Amino acid sequence: MASSSNLEHHKLTRFFFTISVFITATSVLAVYTTIMTTHYGIKKDDIQSESITHLVKSQDWWNDYQAHKLREKIFQVEIDNLNNTLNQLPASASQQRVFTMQTLSKYQSYLSKLHANKSTADSLANLANKAQTEQKVYVQSVIAASQYSKFIEAYDFVTILLIIGVGLGGISEIVKNKLLGYGSLVIGGFGVTVLLLISFTPIITNL
Repeated sequence: MASSSNLEHHKLTRFFFTISVFITATSVLAVYTTIMTTHYGIKKDDIQSESITHLVKSQDWWNDYQAHKLREKIFQVEIDNLNNTLNQLPASASQQRVFTMQTLSKYQSYLSKLHANKSTADSLANLANKAQTEQKVYVQSVIAASQYSKFIEAYDFVTILLIIGVGLGGISEIVKNKLLGYGSLVIGGFGVTVLLLISFTPIITNL
């Protein structure tokens, strides 16, 4: 009878030793997940700050684009008016024709610059390309920030599971209740499983 009691006591001791080891490991992982939550939170804040900067730049470039589109219309009106003036000038008004043609050439040069390719500074294509580039980076930043938010939520969830596992394990050791110990292993083990899944999931960082 005494031998049976000693055997049972030995089994309980080994079980709660396992719980102790599990609590220690889970506590370390809980600290790790807390650190990772903070880490991703900082990254998310940085990305959101950068995204606002890109959005403002994009709006500025679009404003410049709209202003240059207005100039395009003004230049075109001036060119049309100058062409009409040239057609109406008499052949004897040579000096006025020269002046009008010089002014016309100037406006045509302005218009040509606006219609140049995107490699030419302040052309419509150049301004539109800059605005679109900043807009694209802004969208990528928003996607990345959203992805980091999901990871933060996941790490918070894992931390809660690990803390519950540690708490149940600690109580089970105090009251020597194996049922609580099994609960600790199940909940904490589930938290570890989720942590492993998160660790092998890629994060969008191509900014």
